[in-house]
Amino acid sequence: MTRRSTKYDANLPKNLTYRRHYKSYYWRNPLTKKEFSLGQISRRDAISQAIEANNFIEQSFSPIALLERLKGTNEYTMKSWLERYDVLFKRRKLADNTYKVRKGQIAIIEEKMGGMVLGKITTRHIADFLEIWVAQDKKTMAATMRSVLSDIFREAIVEGHIEQNPVTSTRAAKPVVKRERLELDQYLAIRRSADLLPTWFGLSMDLALITGQRREDIALMRFDQVVDGRLLIDQGKTGAMISLPLDLELQSVGLRLGTVIDRCRLASSTDFMVSAGRRKNSPDGSLHPDGLTKKFVTARSSAGIEFEDSPPTFHEIRSLAGRLYEKEKGKEFARKLLGHKSEKMTDKYLDARGKEYAML
Repeated sequence: MTRRSTKYDANLPKNLTYRRHYKSYYWRNPLTKKEFSLGQISRRDAISQAIEANNFIEQSFSPIALLERLKGTNEYTMKSWLERYDVLFKRRKLADNTYKVRKGQIAIIEEKMGGMVLGKITTRHIADFLEIWVAQDKKTMAATMRSVLSDIFREAIVEGHIEQNPVTSTRAAKPVVKRERLELDQYLAIRRSADLLPTWFGLSMDLALITGQRREDIALMRFDQVVDGRLLIDQGKTGAMISLPLDLELQSVGLRLGTVIDRCRLASSTDFMVSAGRRKNSPDGSLHPDGLTKKFVTARSSAGIEFEDSPPTFHEIRSLAGRLYEKEKGKEFARKLLGHKSEKMTDKYLDARGKEYAML
C-alpha cells in the first residue's frame, strides 16, 4: 500500500496544503508551526487567504541577521518587552488575583504578537488583534485587552523603546452591561428566602450590605479585626485600608454594624464572622467566596423574582450598599467605604443602570 504524501503541493503558495482525506485546506504558521484549518473552501479562496497571511507574516516579523545578533543590535521583540513588563507590573504590588489575571492576558498577547518587532507594531495590528473579540460580540473582553495593551505600550514609551502608543488611535469598544443591578426590594425578598438556608448565609448578606465589601473580603472577615470599637478591613483586591465604626448604621434597612457582628458571634464557632463550621475541606472554618455566590443563586431562585437574561449576583450587594449609603451619607462617604481611589470607579458602582425613577 502506497503511503499518502504529506508534502506541500508545489502549485500552492508556501505554508498551504490540501488534505484529500478531509477535503480541506490547511495553512501552517511558519513562526509558531501551528496549523490552521481553512475548511472545505474553494482552491481560489484558500490561495487568496494563504497569500494574505504570508504577506502579513513577512511584513510584521523581521528576521534578525546573525551579524546583528552578534553585535547585539537586533530589534526588540514584543516577547522580550513583555518579559520586562512583567517585572514592572509586579512592582505595583497589586493583589495576587489581579496579577494572575494580568499574566493570562499577557500570555494571550504573547501568543498573537510575541514575534513582532515592538517598534513596528502599528495601530492596524492592534485593531486586527482586538477584532478577534469584537467579531464575537465580546466587547467587554475587547475593551479589557485594549486597556492592557495601552498600559504595555505606555510603559515601553517610559523606558524609551518606542515614541508613540499604537493603541491610542484604536476605537474603544463600548461594553454592553448585561448583569442587572440589585434593587432594595429585590434584596429584601432574597434576604427573606435566605432565612430558609443555613444561618451563616443570611448573615453574609447583612454583612455585605452594611460594610459594602467584596465577597472575597466578607468570606475572610474575622472577629479579631474588631479593635477599639472599629472593624478594620484590608481589602484583598486593592489593598485599601478601611476602618468602620461599630455604630455605623444603614437606616434604609435597619442594620447596625455592631449588631450584625454580634449575631455572627452567636452563629459562628470559628474565628470567621461568616462560617459553616470546621470541615474536612476547611479545617479553619473559612468559606470559599464561590460558596456565597452559589447560596445567593439558591435564595434568588426561591424568592420568585423575575429577572432578565443576566440576574444580579452576590457581588451586586456591594453596588446596592454604595447606592444606599450615597443617599444617606453622601457620595464621598460611599467612595471611601467601597475603597475606590478614583471617583470614576465609584460612579460605575453607583450607576443604577437606568432603573431609577425620573423625578418630576
